[in-house]
Amino acid sequence: MTTFPHPLASRRFKQQRVVAMCSRCARGNRGFTLIELLVVIAIVVILAALGYTATQKAMYKAKSAQKILNLKAIGGAHSAYLADNQGRCLPSTFVNTGDDPELNGNARAWWCHYLMRYNGGSAKMFWNPSYKPWNSEYPKGIWDDVKNPFTEEKKDETPGELCRIESGFGWVWYQTTALPADQGDWVSSLNNPRPLLVVALPSQQIVCMESQSVVAGPNPSIGLNFQAWIMMVRSDPNFWAGPRWSDGAITCLFFDGHVEAKRPDDFKEKNFSILAR
Repeated sequence: MTTFPHPLASRRFKQQRVVAMCSRCARGNRGFTLIELLVVIAIVVILAALGYTATQKAMYKAKSAQKILNLKAIGGAHSAYLADNQGRCLPSTFVNTGDDPELNGNARAWWCHYLMRYNGGSAKMFWNPSYKPWNSEYPKGIWDDVKNPFTEEKKDETPGELCRIESGFGWVWYQTTALPADQGDWVSSLNNPRPLLVVALPSQQIVCMESQSVVAGPNPSIGLNFQAWIMMVRSDPNFWAGPRWSDGAITCLFFDGHVEAKRPDDFKEKNFSILAR
């Protein structure tokens, strides 16, 4: 004879099965504990930090590579200038002693003006990606009388001066003027630069370097001889005439065209002596 379970017993059995299943589901979806959450957060923070560090390193390498390329372009233009001018050194600035058509009515013309002609008239090579402005009004530097490579505008930023570009590179001081006495022991002439047909140590003579100004390096005519300059460079990493923007060093262009980053203790007076007497 077939027996059937009591209806109440059958219902109670089903309820027990449902409770058991719900208990297992609850145990399987209990979520993260506080410790587990902290571990996950710590891992995410570490990965983010590693990613940020890698990004910063990549950006630094890219800036350094572009900086070297731009300095080498300046070096190439300088070599062409020397060839066109019988080996006469390019000064940081020419002073207008009369009606000089080259200066286009300005009182002085800066070195950038004379090198742009060898680069198709472009000022891009004067940009230093490591540049840190000393004036917040010009976060990308001063682009005087040339097309600003960032805004495509052309402005007379410094009236009376031609092509004063301050964007991270400065020419080592050497000024021609009508008043030699004003220059002290620094080279000076009536816009007739010293011929440099034979340079004893071209691989040690610095002609251009990182700077917040259009000029750089020591200049005895303003009381900034080599000893005073190197003291400032060592004590102030952001000294305008030689800021250490290259991982504690200053990236320099040498007379022979090579580019090298030098730390403060690596500089010698002979690195600048070719222009001083």
